This record gives sequence, structure tokens and C-alpha cells, in this order.
Amino acid sequence: MTNEGITDKIKQTSRRQFIGAMSVAAGVSLAGCNSGSDDGTETDTTTSDSTTTTGETTTTQEEEEEPSDPPEPGERITSARRVGPRDVSDFGFQELWSYRKRQAIEALVADPRVNDVASNWVASFEAYDPLTNRLDAVSVQGTTGMTVDGGPDNTPFEVTAEERQVAYGLVDRVTDELVGLKITEPTDVTWTRGDWNETQRARHEKMLDKEEIWQHLEGNEWYPMVKAAEIITSYGDYAHGEASNLAYFVMDGGELKVVSGFMDVTGDEAELIDLHIVNDFAEHPSHRMAQNTATTGETALGEVPEPPMMQRPQITAPNGYHRIEEPPEEFEQNGWSISWSGPRTVGAEVSADFNGKPVFSLTAPYSTSTCYDMPERNGRNTREWMFPDDEPVISGELIYWDIHSLTLGGPGILGKTEYPSNQSRPGGFNIRTHFHTGAVQNARDFHSGHRFAPYNYYINYQFYEDGVFMPVFQRHGPGYVNEFYEYRERENDGPAQYYLENWLTKPTPGTTDGVETRVFDGNEWQTPDSEFYLGSDEVSEEMQVRFTNPDGPETIDIPLDNMKEVVVVRPKDGEIGEVIRANPENPVPELEFYHPAQYVDDEPIQGEEVFFWLLMEAPTDEVPHASGITSYTQLGEFNLSGY
Repeated sequence: MTNEGITDKIKQTSRRQFIGAMSVAAGVSLAGCNSGSDDGTETDTTTSDSTTTTGETTTTQEEEEEPSDPPEPGERITSARRVGPRDVSDFGFQELWSYRKRQAIEALVADPRVNDVASNWVASFEAYDPLTNRLDAVSVQGTTGMTVDGGPDNTPFEVTAEERQVAYGLVDRVTDELVGLKITEPTDVTWTRGDWNETQRARHEKMLDKEEIWQHLEGNEWYPMVKAAEIITSYGDYAHGEASNLAYFVMDGGELKVVSGFMDVTGDEAELIDLHIVNDFAEHPSHRMAQNTATTGETALGEVPEPPMMQRPQITAPNGYHRIEEPPEEFEQNGWSISWSGPRTVGAEVSADFNGKPVFSLTAPYSTSTCYDMPERNGRNTREWMFPDDEPVISGELIYWDIHSLTLGGPGILGKTEYPSNQSRPGGFNIRTHFHTGAVQNARDFHSGHRFAPYNYYINYQFYEDGVFMPVFQRHGPGYVNEFYEYRERENDGPAQYYLENWLTKPTPGTTDGVETRVFDGNEWQTPDSEFYLGSDEVSEEMQVRFTNPDGPETIDIPLDNMKEVVVVRPKDGEIGEVIRANPENPVPELEFYHPAQYVDDEPIQGEEVFFWLLMEAPTDEVPHASGITSYTQLGEFNLSGY
């Protein structure tokens, strides 16, 4: 299927879910119609009691009166919108996604009815959006079990996650009280794994012959996630392209577990390198939080309004799935003229003019370096720390150079949020993109709690009418971090996980004929003659990078700090940026890639077209509960003048 076809399929699915959910919100429902369908739609109801039937006797596990019809939401709820980074300070925005996200989840699972539902799950997923009016939009969702139609001689595998439910909450950010609550009807969710190419199938068959793997699968419900991911992987002493991962999800003793391993793929046949058993996919999954939370008092269900569609987390709003409302591929707003395309493998590729003059012909998150079990840094810049031998071999245990595509999880662009101007902030808008790198398309598995190994990113493009552009990277986890925290011996003494978001921009300040590049070193402006790399060991908060029209006043200033690095190079044939990433037709540039600083040589840059790499560091293991329940946020800023 083409990327365009995938996008259309996801959008059509989301629209159907949106219309269905809005019908329920308006009070239109069909009694008895609560089964799932292939496109992911579910019938949404206020409550669900869990029942058990033995012979002719039916008992209800929770004997309590059905809640009354909930009240209608007031203006405080219906007027709330998603918060942008300029609604609060940078620190405040980051704190919302770290501290407040966990607090909101705790408030939601402490409700007795939510707790009853979530405590029965074997896997879970949570979502969060801070809103204006001091509200937190939050959801938890999960499943109670798994069945699989497939086996060693029967592929692909049809996986069914059983009785998925979603609890939506609105939490008062001051009092931590629930002011909105809704719980959906349980429904089964199905997806397919094992629809492989010949390489993946051969690896799967070879791995099933390994007793250390088969002993965990035999007699249990299981399904495989065996990939050809070497094109974005370095593991241990294996270079970029020499190792790939495998994972088998297993229902074992009423618990969902993962058999996680890595393969040497340098020979004609894959060979197993190592193997670990992972019991919890995140450090504090929401179903474990529910099981460990003592509830008191009465449920808020039926006593408070149901969260409207627009005041739910965007990635779970329509019955646990993404709400996708793509903006036009070209549009004008707040002085900006925007064009976007993709995503191919590098996220949405965006070009922009401001007040009718060019700003950049390309900006995109070209590579997200996800590093595990790193050595101590000892003051080194990221290139020296991660790749001390100037080769595509990570100094730690594992790196994924993550890509952001429709085919490897998607869903891509979610939509556009508008920020009306007020006394403290100019008007603007955000283009939000979202990627579950490694999940099935539209993340049906990830959103059912089967989220070991794949990732969860928001990558945002913020534009404001005063000439400010902000690239914003948000990582929600979990990936492999809990495996390295809990289920294997560490090889190194540095961070268990560390991110480097490699954001590529081709600046065009009022011109497309080449730019002047300058650096403010904290004392004076410098004009470098040739390509350069400013590592974190050289950067301070007083520094800036500037791109200027040599024949005009248009200027782009990018402030720096010690969590940002800079690479400025000329575009060159055969290098990432000039070529797209992870192209199977031309894999050499990808397999040779490890860090943007590798492209720095003596090419002159003044008056020339340049690529500007803004490398934003994300020490995710510094946030509390780094493996999923809290989010790490990193922000960049481009300031325009002379426009």
C-alpha cells in the first residue's frame, strides 16, 4: 500500500470513529451493539459491570446502583483547549508533561469504578493532554487477556486483545479532583503480526528452533514480532546494519510477558545473541498503579460530565484511537505560509514563508537517536560520547536511529491546534505529529497495552505570529528502557536511556541563493569560514546561531543552551539530508550514518546553501518514572527579524 493509501485508510478509520463517538455523546446509541469491528470502531457506553456465568446462575462482581445520567459539561470544560509551550514557561510546559501527567493518572485510577476496571487488565496504555482552564485530559485503557489464531506452521498470526476498555478523565489541576469521567464498553481488538517478507520469515523459523525461546512459548498463547530492523540498529559490538531485534508476546500464567532478544544478521542465517524475559513493559503501567491504589469514597461516574471529544487526549479520543484531522497540505495562518508533505521516514517535511518571504525550505526530525545502557559521559560532546571511534557502533549497548513513517507504526500528522492571541502571548498554531515507531499501523497493538519495544513520540511544529517557530520533541516511552532497568545486567555506569533528537533545517532567510552563517559565542559574533560542529562541551546559554540574507535584512536566530548542539554543513550527494533515510533501494547512506557531525569537513559555508542540524538532547532517565508514565519534553526556538 502506498503512503497516500495508508494515510487515507487511517483518516477514514478515524473519521468513522469520530462520528460514532459524537453520536454517543449526543445521546444516540444502539442497545446491545457493543462488538468491535476490523476498522477499530467500538460502541461507547457509560459503564460496564463485569459478570461471571456458571450454569444458569449469573453473579455481578460489583453490586451497586447504575449511575444516573451525567450532567452536561459547563463552559469551563467545553472552552478548554490544549496548552502550548508559550501558554506557560518552558519549565512549566515540561513540568506539565512530567509531574502533572502522573498526578492525573493517579487521580483517574483512584476512582472506584475506574480502579475496578483497570485492576483486571494484563496490559495498559495511558494518554494525556494538558488543557487551559486548569484541566488535565487523561485516559487509561487496557485489556484483560489475549488469544491468538496462528502457530509455527500457521502464519500470519491474528491477535485478539480481549475486553479493551477506556476510561477518560478530566482532572482539576489545583485540587486533583475528577471533574469529568467516562468509561467505555469492553470490546475485543484484533490485529495481524507475521505477514512477513522472506527474510523475516526465515529468521522467525530459525528462532523457533531455539530451545531457550520455545520453552517460553510451548503450551501458551503467543505471537511474534520478528523484524528486519538492522537498518536502524547497532547493538553491542555490532555496527549499524549487523543486528536486529525479536520479541515474542506470551500469555503465561495469566500474565502478558515478552521474550525479548537480539540477532546477529551478518551471515546467511540469523543467530541469536541474547535473550531476556520482560514482565512489565513500562516501569509503572497504569494497571499496576490501579492494583496498588486503595480507593475510598464514591465513584464520580454519572455525577460529573463525560469529557467531550475535543477535551479528551487527542491520541485516544475516539474510543481509544487517534483523532486525525489533517490540515490542508498548503495553508496560510498568522502570517505564515506552510507546506508539508510525508511522512516518508523522517516525519513531516515542512517548508515555511513568513510575511511572504522564505524562512526554510525544509524542516523535519530526520533522526531520533535512542541510546541504551550508556557509559559515563565525562564531559564529552554527544559524538565523542556515543561514537568514540567515529564509526557507526554505539558506545553503549543499543541504539535505534528511529525513523518516523506511516508504514512503521504511524499515524503521522494528527491535526492543527490554534492558539488565539491574548495579553501575554501572540496568536499561533501547532502542527502535531505522532509516531509509534515499531507498532502495527495505527498502533492497535500499542493502544491495547502491547507496547514493549515500539515507541511513542509527539513531534510538534509550533508557529507564532510574532515570527517564532518552535520545534518540540516529546518522548512518552517505553521502548526497551524497562528491560534495561529491571530485567538485565547493566554493562555500563551511565544513563540507562538517552535521546538525541536530530532536527534538520535548510534555512532560507529571505533568499534561496545561499546564506550568511554566524555564531555569537557569548561575547561577540563570529563568522566561521567552513562547516562546523558545536558540541555541548562548547555551548553555553549565551550563545546563538544566526542565518542572514546576505543581500537583505531577513534573519533567523536560534538560541542555544548546554542541552543543544549544532552542526552546519553543505548539502552533499550521498549524505542523509540530501538523501532520504532508510531507503531499501539505496541503503548505503543509512548504514554509514551515525551522527550528523560525521558530515563536517572543510567545505566553505558563507554565501552557500547549508543544512542546519539542531541536536536536542533528552536525558530521559532524569525524569521520574522514565519508562512511560511521565513524558520528556525538549524545545527549540527560531526567532525571525527583518521580515
